[in-house]
Amino acid sequence: MSPESPEPSLFQRVHGCLLGQAIGDAFGAAGHLGPLPQPPILELAAPAPDHPIHGGLVAGQYTDDTIFALAILDSILETGQVQAGAVARSFQETIQRLGLEESSLIGPSTRAAIQAWNEGADAEEAGRFGWTNGSVMRVAPVGLRYPGDLERTVQAAAESARPTHNTNVAIASACAVACAVSQAAAGHASLDDLIDAACFGAEEGLSLGHAFIAPSVSRRIRYAVSLARAPKPVVERQRDLYDLVGTGLPAYEMAAAALAHVVLADGDPVEAIRLATNTGGDTDTTAAIAGAIAGALQGSGAFPQAWVDQVERANQVDLAGYARRYTTLIEGGVGS
Repeated sequence: MSPESPEPSLFQRVHGCLLGQAIGDAFGAAGHLGPLPQPPILELAAPAPDHPIHGGLVAGQYTDDTIFALAILDSILETGQVQAGAVARSFQETIQRLGLEESSLIGPSTRAAIQAWNEGADAEEAGRFGWTNGSVMRVAPVGLRYPGDLERTVQAAAESARPTHNTNVAIASACAVACAVSQAAAGHASLDDLIDAACFGAEEGLSLGHAFIAPSVSRRIRYAVSLARAPKPVVERQRDLYDLVGTGLPAYEMAAAALAHVVLADGDPVEAIRLATNTGGDTDTTAAIAGAIAGALQGSGAFPQAWVDQVERANQVDLAGYARRYTTLIEGGVGS
């Protein structure tokens, strides 16, 4: 966003966040599981047919990251709030509707929680061992609910994580991303504001959920951002993020890596998505989170219309419609 550009409206920020989530997820789905160097992916493309997780998806089709992010949003639009029980019910309905019970898209913590639900566990206990990045990949819409109110955002993010990822590290990581989105949604935010908000969320979230052995989420974020800002060629900074921070399953890796890619791209959501995809690792998740944060910062106008159309067509989803309904709620609807 140039100095002459007007600040995006709240609707544009909400829409931009949802677009960044969905486009980043679909873009990253074609990414490799290994590190750089690799042939760069510069446009939306179908994953290789033999991809171990995403084989069979078409170009523009997103994965469980966005499926569950929208399931959370459905529950918020229904209740006006973020409630663990409502989130769990929405997850169950979505899994059944889409036939995802045996899908390779479902991550290990979510799959374990589903089994626990089926065995009668409640939302507090089913996710007590969830430590992976599932809590982080889907939390961006939660960050939009209370723009600039980081305390309420922390509580909301924790509620969204609990059904499947009720550990302090998974909650802290989700709170970090949600608070960055919340700060972006409030408007007039710098990249440093987003990182400060993320670290606040990480520290507050660490006191919630079942204790789990893991490194500091906030310190890892600061370290990842320092690597993203190092005086090196971009490709070397990408490799440092892959090697030294990680872009894999642990929640504490993913929160830090995604935020660092927003910084690496100087807040540009398209560049953040491309860089996150081409760094390697769990690329659909890194790109989805980075795209959502940067999309909330820059607004929906930052995305190529061709990408928007392709993702909405491939998934039969109306993200602008979601954004209009959510903006009405945020601006003063039920549960405000």
